[in-house]
Amino acid sequence: MRVRAADAMPRVFADRPFKLEMGLTRLDPATWLLVSEHHAAELAEKRRLLAAGADVARRLPEAEGAIAETAALVEAFLGAHHPELAPVDEVDPLRRVGLAVQEDFCWLQAGPHGHRLVAAFVAFPARWRLADKIGRPLAAVHDPVPGFADRLLAPTERLFAGLAVDRPVERANWSLVDDPALHQPVAKDRRPDPDLAPVTVGARLHLRVERQTLRRLPATRAVLFTIHTFVTPLAEIAAVPAAAAALRARLAEMPAAMRAYKNLDGAAAAIDGYLAARAGATA
Repeated sequence: MRVRAADAMPRVFADRPFKLEMGLTRLDPATWLLVSEHHAAELAEKRRLLAAGADVARRLPEAEGAIAETAALVEAFLGAHHPELAPVDEVDPLRRVGLAVQEDFCWLQAGPHGHRLVAAFVAFPARWRLADKIGRPLAAVHDPVPGFADRLLAPTERLFAGLAVDRPVERANWSLVDDPALHQPVAKDRRPDPDLAPVTVGARLHLRVERQTLRRLPATRAVLFTIHTFVTPLAEIAAVPAAAAALRARLAEMPAAMRAYKNLDGAAAAIDGYLAARAGATA
């Protein structure tokens, strides 16, 4: 069954107070991959990026088995849940996987220094480059994230080591950005314009949410990480007063280092003023 992106996007900011944690929940295998009204447009964008020579797919030799195993799993899932979708005409299993669904894919395998990224098809990065991540361990992949090394690296490694084939999990994260493009590989300044005013915030900023799933591949034992990216105008989110209030609360709870990492400091006052007005619209 197809889903509406507005319904499928995780409301991670509304669930609980901000806390640096993995925030995992059990994944229903029937919802592993999502097909929304943006399916055709997003797959067309992936094909455009490949044709333009964008760096969206990389692999190390040891990942070939896991990629082939994933291709079979994706095709079986689509055959069971979305038989209306035509098979992807690609010989290369990495391209076939990446062009079959809206999700991006990362494969991680255990090594002497923890799990490392051995392959990926990431067409929609949130301002990071695949070339900087491939072949590197989790600590290096997440190096820019404040607190990851101290608080999340060890739990994440334990999760990856103990992840059972029959117990896939999901999580989500979010940020506010001033560019709605899905493909943003350049690690440029993500800070919203400091000249933003409360009256312009809703139209110029967007909520970017990543729905992420983790599962153990049964044959190769690699960990498969998928990312489904949603981008929604902030005005659409804040049109619901409770959502505006929740997002405002999460921003207030966020440590200064995390706000700086998400480049929210420059427009913090304007964002808060806008969300406060929306939260009180029908209060």
